[in-house]
Amino acid sequence: MNINFLIFILSLAMTVIVSFAYVMWRGRRDELKLISIIRGSPIPAFVISKEHKVIYWNKALQALSKISPREIVGTNQHWRVFYKTQRPCMADLILDNKVEQITNFYSGNWAKSNLLEEAYEVTDYFPDLGEKGKWFRITSAAIRDPNDNIFGVMETLEDITEQKMAEEELLRRSKVESLGTFADGVAKDFDSLLTAILRNVFLAKISATDEDKIMEDGLAVVERAGLQAKELAHRLTTFAQGGYPVHKVEKLEPLLREAAENVFNDSGVICNISIAKDLWPSEIDAVQIRQVIENILINAKEGMTNGGTVELIAENTTTVTNIRTLGQGNYIRIIIKDTGIGIPRENLSRIFDPYFTTKEKKERGGIGLGLAISDSIIKNHNGLITVESIVNSGTTFSIYLAAALKNAEA
Repeated sequence: MNINFLIFILSLAMTVIVSFAYVMWRGRRDELKLISIIRGSPIPAFVISKEHKVIYWNKALQALSKISPREIVGTNQHWRVFYKTQRPCMADLILDNKVEQITNFYSGNWAKSNLLEEAYEVTDYFPDLGEKGKWFRITSAAIRDPNDNIFGVMETLEDITEQKMAEEELLRRSKVESLGTFADGVAKDFDSLLTAILRNVFLAKISATDEDKIMEDGLAVVERAGLQAKELAHRLTTFAQGGYPVHKVEKLEPLLREAAENVFNDSGVICNISIAKDLWPSEIDAVQIRQVIENILINAKEGMTNGGTVELIAENTTTVTNIRTLGQGNYIRIIIKDTGIGIPRENLSRIFDPYFTTKEKKERGGIGLGLAISDSIIKNHNGLITVESIVNSGTTFSIYLAAALKNAEA
């Protein structure tokens, strides 16, 4: 009886041990599976423990941050992805139950997730990421154990920089189009009034006697001012409508070389020109596109008061995804890159606005319409113009014009 009871106890103990080992093995297998899923996810993600130590750091986040799991796991330095100095991330605020402090650390909009319990989302701009900064949609959610206790928080990052730039581009285009409609009406009425004024000034000049020198000089001043005003009215019309383009299939190489020679002739700035030998033609108004190129080259020259180098590059490119307001297709990309003083980040979104200029002294013609007109012209060619700049390093403009391959073959 004692032997049978002992055997029973031993069997029961073995069953418990085996069951416990199986549960542990199953739990470990599930944990490894979870780790594998997180690490293999294309979405940058990390997990921190209750002690704010990094538990998991996946490959996508490693590629984004240039920080390997080996140097970050086990530390509380996950903030290094976003900031130069230590401060709480969204995951830390959730872990410490300080969600109400999100507005103290994030300037963007935040809200509780509609999909997950104890999850929060925030969209914010991080200027220290990359050369130009990045926009991210961050989602953080608490992780609970089987006993419903929080043992960590997971945070994922979604790069929405292109999306935000496209939204800003559409908003800017909408504002400019509204302003353009107004400017077009004003310019036409203004031009009609000036025509009448200049006609009467001409009549007064031919009616004035040779002895009336003061009146003749005064009429000459009025005439010059009237002609400059008509030029301004013409610029406003060009801004509003992109002018009156006459599209023809043109080769861009001669146009680009002539524009560069015209701008940099007898200047201290060197222009290096690199044009693809098989550069596609484009259906354009050559006069207007040359005006755009010259406007940007002049800006580049004026941004390098002590001389420097400008790169003028023209190449073929095929877009397989939408770039901002640009659709998929074949394009000629014209890149104008200088090594000048650059444009402050806070001004980049405004440089295509009418009458916005960073020049301290506005000389004749420098009234802040050059880039606005250029943007209007490129828009009316169904193209795109973009700008990137770093202060004291230089500015790069990129112009996309649709290739006219079928027309060229015909």
